[in-house]
Amino acid sequence: MTRFGYFASLEEFSPTECLEQAVLAEQTGFDSVWVNDHFHPWFDHHSDGTPANGGNCWSWLPAALERTEEIEIGTGVTAILNRYHPANVAHRLATLLELAPDRVFLGIGTGEALNERPLGNPWPDYSERARRTAEAIRIIRALFEAEFVDYDGQFWSLDGANLYTGPDDAPPIHVAGGGSTTARMAGDLGDGFVTVYEDTETVTEELFPAVERGVEKSDRNESPADVEKTVHIHCSYAQTKQQATEPCLPWRLTLLPMVFEQDIADPRYLQAHGDLLGTEALEEAFVITTDPEDLIAVTEEYVDCGFDHIVFQSSSPDQAAFCDVVAEEVMPSFS
Repeated sequence: MTRFGYFASLEEFSPTECLEQAVLAEQTGFDSVWVNDHFHPWFDHHSDGTPANGGNCWSWLPAALERTEEIEIGTGVTAILNRYHPANVAHRLATLLELAPDRVFLGIGTGEALNERPLGNPWPDYSERARRTAEAIRIIRALFEAEFVDYDGQFWSLDGANLYTGPDDAPPIHVAGGGSTTARMAGDLGDGFVTVYEDTETVTEELFPAVERGVEKSDRNESPADVEKTVHIHCSYAQTKQQATEPCLPWRLTLLPMVFEQDIADPRYLQAHGDLLGTEALEEAFVITTDPEDLIAVTEEYVDCGFDHIVFQSSSPDQAAFCDVVAEEVMPSFS
């Protein structure tokens, strides 16, 4: 059965609004809530000129878990490069799992400059970021599975590190990316693979085969079916097309490859470049609609492609109306 996730954006909404959305997501039948882990937001201001938000996910997660009862909640996604030591992340996860057993997951990715540069950290090239990500996963798993761990890695070390509180198993770790390297890493080291609105041809011809190659070398996953496959879809639903489009406009910058590849960390600069794009490109990449059938159609496309978990990031002006539409129109079509 297809699982559905809700993305709580601490860049687009305040921490309080995101808490309300998490509660709403559980009440309307979503299986998971994903929350971004960024220092700087992607954009500087909303379409109406009000400032963007920049809440901290690790401060937000305990409150979200406390206000909900069963829904799974985790990061979408965390980059463990320079600003975090993997042991600090493992420590946080272990505490959250003690508070909310079996309800926490970690999404992990190779990151963006906006998380590192503002803190004075270097922005490594992709090869190093991928190697750091793989090493971070190994360290987190080691800390959950063993006691007083010594680790001498390329980027980090442990000297008799021990998690006194928390379960014996790491939470589900979902590796996010849009290329074959991270997909292969997900098959080898992860419990899941996450990608963002990729076209289905790329998914079936490049990404899923890379997951399979990772599984072949894995000592933890026996088949590709062991790796949950999640797609993140940015969408907006409203009564009119203009109402649905307006909140999405600041996100145009995410359609520019340079914002992921280059050493740029100033949301003002990023947004200025995104604003040069027309709405046509946005409407092509996002699901901006007044018709629930469009949400059903994009879900069907990705489910048929082989995804197990559909995560909606909704910029809808009325989040309750969006959740109701997903619960009443979309979910029943895939139960």
